[in-house]
Parts: sequence; structure tokens; C-alpha cells
Amino acid sequence: MRSLPDEVQDVIKRFTVDHLKLEEISGKIEAQMKEGLARKGASSIAMLPSYVPALPDGSEVGQYVAIDLSGKNLRIMLLTLTGPGQDPNAVNNNYIVPNHVMKGTGDQLFTFIVNCLQRFLQEFGLVDANLPIGFVFSYPCELLSIRSARLLWWTKGFDIKDCLQKDVVALLEEALEMNMSTKAQIKAVMNDTVGQLAAAAHKYGPTCTIGVVIGYGCNSSYLEKTQNIGKFDAATAGYHHPSMVVVTEWEEFGSNGELDEILTQFDTEIDKASVHQGKQIIDKLTGALYLGELVRRVLWQLSLDGCLFEGQQCERLELTDTFPTKYILEILGEEEGSYRVCRRVCDELEVPSHGSSDYAIIREVAHAVSQRSASIVAAAIAALLRLVGHDRVRIGVGGALIQFHPTYHVLLENALRTLAPAECHWELVAADEGSAKGAAMIAAVAEKLHL
Repeated sequence: MRSLPDEVQDVIKRFTVDHLKLEEISGKIEAQMKEGLARKGASSIAMLPSYVPALPDGSEVGQYVAIDLSGKNLRIMLLTLTGPGQDPNAVNNNYIVPNHVMKGTGDQLFTFIVNCLQRFLQEFGLVDANLPIGFVFSYPCELLSIRSARLLWWTKGFDIKDCLQKDVVALLEEALEMNMSTKAQIKAVMNDTVGQLAAAAHKYGPTCTIGVVIGYGCNSSYLEKTQNIGKFDAATAGYHHPSMVVVTEWEEFGSNGELDEILTQFDTEIDKASVHQGKQIIDKLTGALYLGELVRRVLWQLSLDGCLFEGQQCERLELTDTFPTKYILEILGEEEGSYRVCRRVCDELEVPSHGSSDYAIIREVAHAVSQRSASIVAAAIAALLRLVGHDRVRIGVGGALIQFHPTYHVLLENALRTLAPAECHWELVAADEGSAKGAAMIAAVAEKLHL
């Protein structure tokens, strides 16, 4: 930082959130979580009941299918579970959801999903096997049972208006009935964080009770005592289990202005340009869907200010989404002092003139944006650790940034070390098993418990 021009340092410092401010943010998040558990609609953090009563314990057996819709990627998996001490066997295919489907109609989306499922099952000769299905639908929903989820709003670039306030399981089952001969049943629907938590719990054991996804957006789930969910009337709902997984939906924290003090002009620009202005603020500060665009806007401003590229403008940097988040991952993946990737990125962006001083600035901006992301996620995790109050917790962390960002795990761990409650022995464990595997496991749990 010392070798960088003062103007550049000033911009980068805007992305530094000091420890006291992070503690304040963490405290506010905890307070909103408590409100969200106590009363429906009382908090910016919804704390949604999932109706999932237990996490897998390794005793599950059988073949299960997962359908995982998380962002642009649709993953379909066949999981074979063979009981205690045995590693599950998983085979899966990934499909890219076309942009026109992401902003089209519900019929287009669910027909696309079913067509992909049919191709997948045909590949393994399982169209007639009627296997139980776990459905990951990683968008804010009000769950009415373990098999019923009413869509509240879209995130991650989706905007299909005729699905809002509808039961997505019913929509999927309708598409299955219309387009397939299979009688496969949806055994459970869940958020991606629930699927990931289930997979992590299966791998790491009963102390793994928190799951965090840091991918396109950022969210979490954890195992809570049913009696602590004050807004949930278990008797009326016919729910007779002592525990339930709760999905925090903490990405909405900030929608009431709680984070305005740390927002930069670049964050404000991204929010104004987004589909859901004023919502999902945590996502916009931390998620892979936004970090590349954030860096692009910073670099464009620095070039306008004459701090980059000898004051020459790069026309492509002026265009939205021309600096994908994968550039950040590649740039920070190089050893210190090596700028081969930066040079290549500048060439791809058709920058007229660039050199090592420019590369140093680009790298520092990428690091600053990443560090702020990790610090805010750490503040949210610390709040959740205080809320659950356990002495020993394993936190399953996964998603694109954890999986592919070369420094993110260390940044997150370092930030959490300063924010987590001192009396809690916590451990971040890589939940690279994925939410699809966990979804199939939850389907197995549902079948085992006769849900």
C-alpha cells in the first residue's frame, strides 16, 4: 500500500472496515436474528423455518436424486448411500440455465429443469426407478412443510414474476407430470445452505451444526431447538421434532440502512443498477456475483482520475460486467510480485498502455474488495456463534469463493478469530461436498423419518 499513489490508497481505504465497526455490525446482526426468531416480519433477517428436523448421521442407505438450482447452474445428482463408515458415491451433471429462462416464465424454468432431469435419468437407465428427490431451491421462500416452499423473492439474477408467492414444489411436480413418465417424488425442498449443512454434517459429524454458503450470494443455516423459534407454532403445524434447521436469510441485513455507513459510491452504483434495488445488501458486498463488477467500477474510476494506465481510458472497462469475478481469483492466485495474470487481463480488456505499477494497483483493489467481503461474512458468523451459544462448533463453509478464491478461507478465518466469542471453540471446515449431495441426504432423512 505504501508504494501506491495517495489517491489510490484513499480509494482502497474506503473498503477497510475497522474492528470496532465490525463488532458493531455483528451485534446488530445478532439482534436482528433474535427478532427474526421471535416474530414473523419483525426483522431484516427472516430466520426462516425449514421443516428439516435432523441432519444425516451416516446410517442412511439407498439411492437418491438431487436437483440443485443455485444461480445460473443447475446440478442434478445421483447419490448412493451405503450406511455407516462408507463414503457415499455421487455422479452428477451440470447444466447452465439460459439467460432468457432466468427472466422468462415459470413454465419455461420448470420445463427446462425437468428436461435436464429426464436426460440425466435416461443416461443411467433410471427413468422408471421412481427415486426420492431432494430439491435445492436457493431463493428466499416461506416453507409450509418439508415439501412445500412459497417463493418470496428472487436473487442471483433471476426475475421470473409469475413464480412469486407460488409453491415451487407444486410447480416442479406439475412440470414432472406434464413432461415425464417418472413417478419420482419430491421428498424435501430446501435452501442451498441447508443442503450444504447436511453434507458437511454427514462428513464432519454432530458438532457441525452451522453451514455458510459464500457463492453468488451469501447465506447461512443452522440447527436450532424448535422451542427457540418463538414465531413458529409447532403444535398448529403438526411439527413434533425437538430441532429444526433454520435458514437465516442474512443477505437481507442492510435493507433498512444498517450498513449505509460502510457503503462506498461503488456499492451504491451496483445497488442502483441491480434488479432488486435496496435489497440483498450483504450479497452485494460479499457475493461472487458482484465482486468483479465492484472491482471494475473502482478501476474505471481510477483510470478516469489518471491513476491507472497513464491516464488513458480503457473503453471496455466502462462496460458493465467486463471484469468477471474469476479475474480476481486468478490475479490473487499468483505469487507476490508476479503479474503475468494482470498483464493478460489488461490485454483481454484491450487496455492501451499498462505496466507493473498498474498491476500492483489492480491486485491491491482485488485484495481490498475480497478482504472486506470476508470481514463482513465473519461478522455475521460471529453473530450466529453467539446466538447458538455452543462450546464447540464446526462451521461448514462452501460456495464459489471458498472453493476457488485462493486467499478467501484465510481472510475469513483471520477475521473470525478477532470477532468470534472467546469461549467458543470453533473450526471452519471446507464444505466442498456441495448442496446437491446434502439435498439427496435430506431426502434420505425424510424417508427414514417417514416424513
